Amino acid sequence: MSPPVEPPVDPLAGPRFAVRGRVVTMNGRHDVIDDGVVYINEGVIDKVAPAGTGPPDGHEHTTVTPSGGSIYPGLIELHNHLPYNVLPLWQVPENYPNRTEWGGARNPDYGRLVTGPMRVLGEDAALMPAVVRYVEAKALVNGTTTSQGIALFSNAGARRMYRGVVRNVEATDDPALPEAATRIADVEAANAGKFLARLNQGRRLLLHLAEGRDTDAREHFLALKLSADDRDDHWAITENLIGIHCTGLLAEDFPVLARHGGSMVWSPLSNLLLYGRTAEIAAARRAGVRLALGSDWTVSGSKGLLGELKAARLASAAAGGVFTDRDLVDMATRNPAVMLRWETALGSLRAGARADLIVVAGAGGDAYSTLIDARDSDLSLVVIAGHARYGTRALMDDLTPGGQLETGVRGLPAGRAVNLRQASADPVVGALTLAEAARLLTQALADLPGTADRARRALPEAREAGPRWRLALDEIEPTGAELRPRLPLLRAGRSVPSGPVIGGAAADLAEGPAALPSLRLDGLTATKDATYRRTLGGEMNLPPGFAAALEELLT
Repeated sequence: MSPPVEPPVDPLAGPRFAVRGRVVTMNGRHDVIDDGVVYINEGVIDKVAPAGTGPPDGHEHTTVTPSGGSIYPGLIELHNHLPYNVLPLWQVPENYPNRTEWGGARNPDYGRLVTGPMRVLGEDAALMPAVVRYVEAKALVNGTTTSQGIALFSNAGARRMYRGVVRNVEATDDPALPEAATRIADVEAANAGKFLARLNQGRRLLLHLAEGRDTDAREHFLALKLSADDRDDHWAITENLIGIHCTGLLAEDFPVLARHGGSMVWSPLSNLLLYGRTAEIAAARRAGVRLALGSDWTVSGSKGLLGELKAARLASAAAGGVFTDRDLVDMATRNPAVMLRWETALGSLRAGARADLIVVAGAGGDAYSTLIDARDSDLSLVVIAGHARYGTRALMDDLTPGGQLETGVRGLPAGRAVNLRQASADPVVGALTLAEAARLLTQALADLPGTADRARRALPEAREAGPRWRLALDEIEPTGAELRPRLPLLRAGRSVPSGPVIGGAAADLAEGPAALPSLRLDGLTATKDATYRRTLGGEMNLPPGFAAALEELLT
């Protein structure tokens, strides 16, 4: 039985208000209005104009709220494994050649620190909602208004995407925001021809591609070639393919990707932590490949896009100053919107667009550098679909009168409030507060063996209670759909899948739950998480001086 169709993130029925500040439109002309006003009603921007030019129709009595900062479109992230963002940053023990080397049975620490804990949390009926609540709020307080979503499976075989306050690219229920796919069935990736047929179905497809630094990683890209003839330029690549990471590509590969319309999601910090290098971004730029940013996950990446923008600036500088700050802000706003075919509705601030925006403190200096230099403590407002979801208490009180705000949650900068209430709240999470979610997860992670044992003893009773939802953790077990194309590669005369083997039951810890360590719930923000910054400083694969420079930008 299919699950009921859920409503969109929020119906276009939000309040009428206006916000004043420096407006960084990110439109096709990159207009910046030094003193402007964004007028919003029912989840849509009615007008963007210089202050003093007069309100649009219907806003004659709208109070204009001064933001005290710079206003940008909401940040759009095209790659993140959100459920894993309860876990702390991993102290990476070696430089890995490709994803298979660190993510499978060859690495016992991966089972102890990643897959084991996530199995416990993701399948527990009480803890799974806490994971969902916490990681979505974490994206929110780092400026992300759209991300890859959280997939849910039920014990009855149904699957769906979680619907919360942050938009997800896979399930929008909005004709102006065509839904993308991030998972494909194995049969759709059995060979390059079938994979091309899948691409030609019309939806954008975001998939890990050539993840690593060795020839095996690159061969995952070469498997997309439809002919062994070097003179043949037929590839299973179209404008619908958005490749994630692409660290294994050589300079000569990017023109192929660009020529056939493919684009790329860049996750520099995660790439550097795991492989000691990132994608050949100078070659990607020369070839004209469109790039977006993704922070990947907190296990080996940033806490969110505010942090990843800083890592991207440092990686760009190390590669010879490939991108300007404006280019980088494009990668978190306009570029991903264009890649998803959302540019008429999101990615820029203009009349008729969906009202997703963020405000950071300060309106002096370069408009794009202001965003990249901003600490998470400088983020003063996040609006999604016309609803103020996070910001300073003063702004949130002004824009959500009578709203049920959460304040004083551990890990939030001082004086900040979150608004997670929805008329269309997903029943999986319901009215669970961020503070309660954090409390449940802190206790569960501190005693993982006990948590696992209690969950195991409660399982028979849970089964009798009827259908229940759990996290679909594609990095851990097969779910009927994968995050990587599994095209055939020729190995010793036989064909083997190009993607990593996901272990299923074999991925369980051989030693049982007692082998699980005590873990710390990863903090919501970098400025309030000294442990995260300390771990970052000890990472062995980062270039000299990178960690110190990044920590300075974060704090």
